[in-house]
Amino acid sequence: MTTQNTAYRTLDAEGVRSYVASLPTIAARLGSAPETWTIREVSDGNLNMVFLAEGSNGGVCLKQALPHVRVDPSWKMPLDRTFFEAAYLRNVFPHVPDLTTECLHFDPEQFILIVKSLSGHTVLRTALMNGPVIPEIAARIGRFVAHSTFATSLLAAPFEPVMDRRICFARNQTLTRITVDLVLTDPYHNHPRNHWAEPGLTPVVDAIRADENVLARIDSLRLRFLSCPQALLHGDLHTGSIMTTEDDTRVIDGEFAIYGPIGFDAGLFVANLVLSLFATPDTAATHLHKQMITLFWGSFTEHFLHLWNTQPTPSDPAALYYAPTQGGISEREKTLFLESIFQDMVGYCGAEIIRRIIGYAHVADFSVLPNTESREARKKQALLFAKKCLDQKHLFKNVSDFLTSLSAD
Repeated sequence: MTTQNTAYRTLDAEGVRSYVASLPTIAARLGSAPETWTIREVSDGNLNMVFLAEGSNGGVCLKQALPHVRVDPSWKMPLDRTFFEAAYLRNVFPHVPDLTTECLHFDPEQFILIVKSLSGHTVLRTALMNGPVIPEIAARIGRFVAHSTFATSLLAAPFEPVMDRRICFARNQTLTRITVDLVLTDPYHNHPRNHWAEPGLTPVVDAIRADENVLARIDSLRLRFLSCPQALLHGDLHTGSIMTTEDDTRVIDGEFAIYGPIGFDAGLFVANLVLSLFATPDTAATHLHKQMITLFWGSFTEHFLHLWNTQPTPSDPAALYYAPTQGGISEREKTLFLESIFQDMVGYCGAEIIRRIIGYAHVADFSVLPNTESREARKKQALLFAKKCLDQKHLFKNVSDFLTSLSAD
């Protein structure tokens, strides 16, 4: 793939109207005449232009990559990130059709991705900031992570198709570099992208950067992220990349997709629930967040194990791992596998919390707190909890142990 082509043009709202009108199948989804369609720009992420096009029959969402970071034009970017998002959807949608969106169209010249509009949904981060949500949303995300990762792992297919997918997503190097730098490197050093406004956080940041156990754990997590291709990851699974209603939840924005450790996706999602918890002054809401973390992990393990235990016996013995005929040994190995995912989840959770408070791309959650003093206090508590997650001297044994140490009081 090349990111340099003379055909590429950045679309505005009217350009979107003309572009969609030129695609008969997509235009039919909207219905009515193109001039009657409503076109709205809804870009709110850091990277891309996003538009909603709606007609009498329905709507679509059109995403176009820019040759730079949307919020920082000086930060140049390759255009092919929409290719990887389209490829991610094509690989996982068949396994979780009710939890993500179908790739309806991908244009390799204009780097445009079109999916169904979710205009009736709310971003999960916004929903959490506005008030309580139903905890079952977290169980849905647990099911999403279980099905999307199991289906793309060596546990579900011979190594040949898995390696073909690895080869494809191994080319997603620019966004992988962003993850490695922003989540797993920059916050632990002086870097111009790091920033925090609260002076009371500086001693905590200094303590994190001076802790040899924390730094060793971050090195291990970074190495594992790059060298443990267990499954196809979403790669940026936070509460801002989830759209939801009470009855329907959809994961979006898979452009950071990469093969890596399953605990990475799990850790990023849990970290953003933790950040929301510390940004929530209400005790009942705090309980809700803990319930959501419990439901997420319980749903993930239940569905992952069910998929593993009911997987048809492959004809190739090299594709069979821990057969049921091995009895107790099989169950033990599966338990150890899930325990390793849990430990990865905890570590990546800690790294994501730290990144979102002192690194690049902070979360909006803390803006709901009433004043600077309360925001500083809660961010400090979140950083101290993240430091626990990264302390190799104390590993949380299970989700109950994790939650016992998690308190915003």
